[in-house]
Amino acid sequence: MIERVYLKEYVTFDEVELEFNEVELEFSKGLIVFTGPSGAGKSVLMRGILSIFGFFDVNAKISEAIIDNKLDLSDYGIETDDEIIFKQIKKNKSRYFINNQAVSKKIVKEIAKKFIDYLSLREINEFQSENIIKVLDKIVAEKDYYVKLEEYKKLFEEYKKLKKKLEEIEQNEKNAKERIEFLKFELSKIEEINPKPDEFDELMKIKKDLSRIEKIKEKAYEVERIFEFENSVYEFLDMIEEDSEFFSNAMNELRIAIDKAHEKAEFLENVDIEEVLERLSNLQELIRRFGSIEETLRYYEEKKEELSLLENLTFEKTNLQKELQQIDTKLHEIADYLHEKRKKAAEIFEKKLNSYLKKLYMPSAEVNVKKEALNPLGADIAEIVVNDIDINTISTGEFNRLRVALLAGKLEYSDEEKTLFLDEIDANLSGEESMSVAEVLKLLSKKYQIFAISHQPQLASIANKHFLVTKNENKSFVKELNENERIEEIARIIGGKEKSQKAIEYAKELLKAGNG
Repeated sequence: MIERVYLKEYVTFDEVELEFNEVELEFSKGLIVFTGPSGAGKSVLMRGILSIFGFFDVNAKISEAIIDNKLDLSDYGIETDDEIIFKQIKKNKSRYFINNQAVSKKIVKEIAKKFIDYLSLREINEFQSENIIKVLDKIVAEKDYYVKLEEYKKLFEEYKKLKKKLEEIEQNEKNAKERIEFLKFELSKIEEINPKPDEFDELMKIKKDLSRIEKIKEKAYEVERIFEFENSVYEFLDMIEEDSEFFSNAMNELRIAIDKAHEKAEFLENVDIEEVLERLSNLQELIRRFGSIEETLRYYEEKKEELSLLENLTFEKTNLQKELQQIDTKLHEIADYLHEKRKKAAEIFEKKLNSYLKKLYMPSAEVNVKKEALNPLGADIAEIVVNDIDINTISTGEFNRLRVALLAGKLEYSDEEKTLFLDEIDANLSGEESMSVAEVLKLLSKKYQIFAISHQPQLASIANKHFLVTKNENKSFVKELNENERIEEIARIIGGKEKSQKAIEYAKELLKAGNG
């Protein structure tokens, strides 16, 4: 539940408390109603509160809310405390905090949705099949049922993945013939050249050596003349009594180098230069296309693997089809089980829903569960039908009362602590209808915290807390009303600005009945 809301410099509310230039409200569990003249800023204020929780963009300089909901925030890396503080600061841009830890607006809203339901005007999301089915699942409340439901959900996710894979195979199969021909052509071009790692560098070295082999041979013959003076050097070293080992080693090293030069020359003389140049040309073409010989070989292996997969598509497709058929059979078995349980739950929920509709002077409704194609929650489509009327075309008054009945029915099967925001839920209703809505909301407020904007005296008279929103010289103000002030405000709602004594007396009666 929301314990406190704080807004500073928010739209037209910047001068509510002149000393502090702020709006400050304290709330408790129950029914909290905002009233006031049209255009005073009631909806603006509600949007301001909801903006703290990420439902709208922040327009206040500072906004803060304290809630006492025991949420586990460890998955978000936020320390959990007895209270959770949502805070936003707006300068050049808005910054969001939860328990003084910076978070994104997306995370703020994701966390807030765990304990806040916001019902705006003509909002039909709560009538969607998925939401009705979730209520029916809570009504079933059997351990075996939930085990089956979880099994179904896991199987359905697996089914979706395999189905997608099969679709990809079937799509590939259409293009497989053309693709296989292309891959074979690509691979054959590389296979014709048959490149080897490091081959290009070796051939470039051979090409370089070929260009200077004659000079190397010429120089080798010239250097060999040194051996004609070898004995003279030994005699000289002996005469001066110097050790000749260093000279002997040097001459041996020189002989080895000359032998290598002759061997290389002999090898190169047998090399076909035209073949080397042609081979280099072929390798250079691969390098130009793929970047390097290593990249060429990597591409070759990848395309070889792709070709193998394409050539085995039929085999893989057959296996996938068999696996999908097995899962499909199992999904339909579980879906049939879920369907029967949900049909019985729908009967229970229909009775509960109609009990509230009766209180709200609305005709009875049917809760229908029909089997259709497999979906993430089974094979069921659920709908609420009121006299075969399309929910999208019924009057606002009927729509709002249907929403209240549905909301009341749903919350009876929920153990969650919820805060509800209702925007003019009693709009366009008669006095009797407004009172019925007020009574149902009062009943719900024993378990839930409800914020509501109202233009009707019935809801205002039954509230646990009543706030008046007014506007003067383009500045909005909000204050909690005491009993006498509530009488004045309810009388204004009944009779307009010129409050008659009769309106005041009626306001007292309504307030007395609401507190009874």
